[in-house]
Amino acid sequence: MGEDLESLNLKELQQLEQQLESSLKHIRSRKSHLMLESISELQKKERSLQEENKSLQKELVERQNAVRQQQVQWDQTQAQAQTQAQAQAQAQTCSSSSSFMMRDQQALPPPQNICSYPPVTMGERSDAAAAQGQVQLRIGGLPPWMLSHLNA
Repeated sequence: MGEDLESLNLKELQQLEQQLESSLKHIRSRKSHLMLESISELQKKERSLQEENKSLQKELVERQNAVRQQQVQWDQTQAQAQTQAQAQAQAQTCSSSSSFMMRDQQALPPPQNICSYPPVTMGERSDAAAAQGQVQLRIGGLPPWMLSHLNA
């Protein structure tokens, strides 16, 4: 390119230069136009992606709220079930133990003192202790060997 310029005169060279400048302007204009179209398309894509992002964020928040509500409901259901199970177990224990105790009370004779030592109040002398001059403690009919540490 540019090797055949030797034979051109000044006027022809100026015309060629104008043609080149005109072509260059046209090329630059076309290039600018394509770049602007590309920018416009990219901006549209950007807006579309931003809208999609907002939509997805909204959906995510809604799902998180739904999961939280389900978790709260599940926790409440579990707590109610546990409370009911404890109440039932307690009711069964109470009813079975009260019926057990009622059966036992009906079946057994009234309690009797099975201790062979008669109850003596504190500071009172028993017959053997009176002979020895000692005060022997008997509490609730307990035998003296159980209260040996109190007599000392």
